[in-house]
Amino acid sequence: FIELFRELGLSSATVRTRGITHDQVSNLFWINVGLGAAITLIIAASGPILAWFYHKPELTLVAAGISLTSILNSLGTQHGALINRDMRFATMAVIRVSALLAGFLAALAVALSGGTYWALVASAVVTAVWHSAGNWIASGFRPGRYKKRVGLRSLVRFGATVAGADIVTYIHRNADNVLIGRAWGAGELGLYNKAYSLLMLPVSNLRYPLNRVAFPALSRLQEDPKAFRAYFTKYCALLSFVTMPVVTYLFASSEHVIKLFLGPRWIGASDLFSILALVAFIQAPAGLKSIVQTSLGRGGRLFRLTSITAVAAVASFFIGLPWGARGVAIGYVISTYLILHPTLVYAFHDTPIRPSDFYRSILKPIVASLSMAAALVFIEGRFTGLGDAALLVLMVPAGALIYLGVFALLPKGRQEI
Repeated sequence: FIELFRELGLSSATVRTRGITHDQVSNLFWINVGLGAAITLIIAASGPILAWFYHKPELTLVAAGISLTSILNSLGTQHGALINRDMRFATMAVIRVSALLAGFLAALAVALSGGTYWALVASAVVTAVWHSAGNWIASGFRPGRYKKRVGLRSLVRFGATVAGADIVTYIHRNADNVLIGRAWGAGELGLYNKAYSLLMLPVSNLRYPLNRVAFPALSRLQEDPKAFRAYFTKYCALLSFVTMPVVTYLFASSEHVIKLFLGPRWIGASDLFSILALVAFIQAPAGLKSIVQTSLGRGGRLFRLTSITAVAAVASFFIGLPWGARGVAIGYVISTYLILHPTLVYAFHDTPIRPSDFYRSILKPIVASLSMAAALVFIEGRFTGLGDAALLVLMVPAGALIYLGVFALLPKGRQEI
């Protein structure tokens, strides 16, 4: 949680600000480093408290070791933002993958030498060092000294509102787990948490890299309303095209997915898995409201929009809580769709985009996905004798053919594919 304060949204300010100067980026670099150093000290100082709370003296040194990642990561934050701003995604991929590999090898070396849990600390520290060093080398940016009066206030204000929105989102995304765990215990929480985590795994891995491309692209087009609107509608259609059928497939095969990937003891999570799929179905395209605000530099509206969404979601959690994890999940579905249109109207007010652009972009993926869902439910019912793995394999090409076939038959569907 405290890591959310390290970056403070300043990389977003660098990516979206047209004509940002070397002095401005240098100042942002020193602010990030200062925050990283402060957080390193806070995490390190928390070690004795963690050791006392968990009755594990080893945590004092572990906290000190893991705290180094904050200052190390902060050293490369602005360099990474400049690479992202220039849309050098192949470079970003090489740095990230090589950093993860270096961290893995460091963990392996420490573990094989008998370092036990220090392998995890070594992995985090080496990954942070490698990632920041790669950003420094690839970006070519060398920060100067901190200077006054370089036009920094608006950048910091924007970054702070983005960070505030991230913190609100963090609270909103974890409130359901806290409430279920507090009211119903570890059993209900385990089913809910595993269902949601497994469901979002493929969706997040599709959405995250696409959004990393869309944000700097939309930022470049912020002064060209026509091009901005055209890019948004195409990207929203693309994101819906790839995420909606995945969620539909998971919804139709929930019981088999749970049994295969989590085991039969987790079968109680399949009902929650199907309910939460209704949220995940619209979540990726609906989340583009935030990217629009960020790319246009409307940090205040982003924070208010995030707060509205969070309040509605947390209220739904409380309302559904008396009925356990299932009640919370159903409440989440209802609140997600109830606030969809009002938040679209608010988010797109006084921007080049209209809610109708959003609905037009997602219409064909929705129609094709619903057709696919009906077909997969029929197939699942007819081939119950097959094993879980065999049935899931059968449903992939069947679902893909139905989805693409229906999509192609819709107006301009083949052209979009």
